[in-house]
Amino acid sequence: MPIRDKSKKALALRFLTEIKPRLLLKFIFGAGVGNLLALQAFEKRRKEGLYFPPFVFISVTQRCNLRCRGCWAVGAKEPADMERELLEYIVDESRQMGCRFFGILGGEPLLLDWLPEFFIENRNSYFQLFTNGHLLTRCIADQLAHAGNVTPLISVEGLEKSYADRRGTSSGFAQALKALEICREAGLITGVAVSVSQGNFADVVDDDFVDEMARRGAHYLWFYIYRPSGADPNFDDALSDSQVRDLRQFIVTQRRRCRSLVIVDAYWDSDGNAVCPAAMGISHHINARGCVEPCPPIQCSDARLSVNCDAAALISSSTLLQRFRDEVPTLTRGCVLMDHPAFMVELAGRCAAADSSGRDSFFEELAARPAMRCHNHSGDPIPETSFFYRLAKKYWFFGFGAYG
Repeated sequence: MPIRDKSKKALALRFLTEIKPRLLLKFIFGAGVGNLLALQAFEKRRKEGLYFPPFVFISVTQRCNLRCRGCWAVGAKEPADMERELLEYIVDESRQMGCRFFGILGGEPLLLDWLPEFFIENRNSYFQLFTNGHLLTRCIADQLAHAGNVTPLISVEGLEKSYADRRGTSSGFAQALKALEICREAGLITGVAVSVSQGNFADVVDDDFVDEMARRGAHYLWFYIYRPSGADPNFDDALSDSQVRDLRQFIVTQRRRCRSLVIVDAYWDSDGNAVCPAAMGISHHINARGCVEPCPPIQCSDARLSVNCDAAALISSSTLLQRFRDEVPTLTRGCVLMDHPAFMVELAGRCAAADSSGRDSFFEELAARPAMRCHNHSGDPIPETSFFYRLAKKYWFFGFGAYG
């Protein structure tokens, strides 16, 4: 099927012409109105001194069909899958706290064959499915469309050459594009995620890459900054400070240039100041064993959820999460894992946090990390110049006073 040039169509028109009405309404009320209500509930709790985030990210497995360098999700001695009952309990308990939006991560979540059925049975929540796309068949895409409450977020790493250099395979990018096409044919609202590194910077920080993703069917494009992690980190592939600044400027520019998809980041507020969602209390991560962590690559925890526990009380009483919120903003507005790894070793010790990586080597890895600049780049902040994005970031996502 020929691919129409969607890089020149406004996103609103694309939604109306490409997405099934039922799925579009689910997205508007699940990921839109639902998130606004969740943020309001969070702000009310925060004023009362109770922290339970409006967005919950859950890794449902430590297994993956790929082994990427620098990934925190590989290397577990006995890779765990989350029990379906625990996932159901976490979603139910989070909904009681006003949450409607859940990020489903791995490993590779689609290795769990019961996951599409879980989405169908939980239509009153909305899910973002992080996947490398290799297992996203037309059958699964049809199941996701039937559920109506899932947006796949497909990880790509840029053009074929850079993908081959970094991942050791020449077929990965093609597989991701095939998954994107399958989602387009199924009428799903679909995103593309790219982890920006030294190896792919020239490929993905480029107008043509953004336009190509829109032509291929992506409705939103999420830029991550590569944060080397795990037992085999590739620190040489991390971005330089000047590249981070260039990436930030590129994102701001693209938000005014490209109207055919949404450009997403979770690193900067409307004024261009660096932020950490975990330090703000608006998100946390639950791994496949139920351990509650500040974010996926910080793999230590002092709270573990189980079926029938009091999830809200357990999370609210976590010393690690509380001190993370209190102390990280005094050190950095950026990524503490990158900026101050020695502090995380000391903080985990004070909080009696246990290694939750499954590798039994997280603290050794942490102690060996060099301090590196990340999204808290040097120079002046680069504010949003798009009215829509300024409004969305100020009032919908980052309008909270974690940094005083």
